[in-house]
Amino acid sequence: MIRGVPEVLRERNFRLLFAARTVSFFGTNLAPIAVAFAVLGLTGSATFVGLSFAAWTLAQVSTLLVGGIVADRLPRRRVMIASDTANFCVRATMGALLVAGAMDVWFLIALQAVGGVATAFYSPASTGLVPQTVPARLLQQANGFMSIARYVAFPLGAAVGGAVVATIGAGEGLLLDAASYGTSALVLTRLRLAQGGRAAAAPNFVRELREGWHAFTEHTWIWVLTVWISLYFLVTYAPFFVLGPYIARQSLGGASAWAIVVTGEGIGALAGGLAVLRFRPSRAWVVICGLFVATAVQSVLLAQHAPAVAIGAAAVVAGFAFSFGTVVFETGVQQRVAPEKLSRVSAYNWLGAMAFLPTGYAIAGPVADLVGTSRVLWFGAGWVVVTTLALMLVRDVREYRASGPAAEVAPIPVT
Repeated sequence: MIRGVPEVLRERNFRLLFAARTVSFFGTNLAPIAVAFAVLGLTGSATFVGLSFAAWTLAQVSTLLVGGIVADRLPRRRVMIASDTANFCVRATMGALLVAGAMDVWFLIALQAVGGVATAFYSPASTGLVPQTVPARLLQQANGFMSIARYVAFPLGAAVGGAVVATIGAGEGLLLDAASYGTSALVLTRLRLAQGGRAAAAPNFVRELREGWHAFTEHTWIWVLTVWISLYFLVTYAPFFVLGPYIARQSLGGASAWAIVVTGEGIGALAGGLAVLRFRPSRAWVVICGLFVATAVQSVLLAQHAPAVAIGAAAVVAGFAFSFGTVVFETGVQQRVAPEKLSRVSAYNWLGAMAFLPTGYAIAGPVADLVGTSRVLWFGAGWVVVTTLALMLVRDVREYRASGPAAEVAPIPVT
């Protein structure tokens, strides 16, 4: 940093990317509250909340590998702009129909699926774009600030979302989300990046998927952590976020109470993003796994219908662990994977990380109906404790150390 200004923010392209992601994440973290309470207003059912989330996620998962190939071959900036534009249309339509009182829950679920497809192209492109906007020596700092962008928007989006839904309506909340996607697309049009030398010939999808798979499995810690996070989403994460709004509506005071919980997680995640700018433990995953053990507390408190403030406080720890771990993981992948394969590896990672998430969303409500919400949440808490400790038995995870920056290659401006 120079005179208190982070060096990475002196890079014009990164500043624009940082601004676009901050605005987009504001809407992204507003939307789940609006969608959840829109569905509850239409049906009163936690199962339909889960189905609406599952539609988005299943559509995203099913098209991620195509998105990774496209992002490795076409200009990633253009892929992201197209994705933002599509999601603008999805959220604007959804919001307008809800405001007009003309929404059907199954059409809402269909729109969620369209948004998921659009996002499948955005995520791999975004991961691959960060190294194109900064010198290699600033990569971890850039990823730290991208995490900050995500989690500055997290509490703000959750708080605004809860307030808008509680005082005006879910439709208006989704219209605000649409505006965030439109703003992000406009900012991204100002980036000027090299094309990266990607070939113009028609892709051989099988060969390119195979190359991406080899790069993904080359490092044990990448695929092991991806498998673990997949199961985490199924067993712990999805039940917490499906059953949470239902419990909040029934016992904690409604949307504003759930917004406190989501805001707490966002505050913790922001703290994690700030911490990773300076704190680089020699064995990062040992520290991160220790933090994840403590994340079980939020599920236990929700199972006990504790006050929203207490659950929100526990969510701070969960947010910190997830944010800190994400930056360490993404930086490691970007340092070790060849740039021309980075979006495909990111797609495999996203696919693995989200493979069980739609199932988790879809079954959380029905399973809770069968065995009770508290038992589902208690099981998720116990699972995360046991399996996180088990990760330490994997040598490549336990002994992982961050590498130094790769040889620096300055971004080439577009002429």
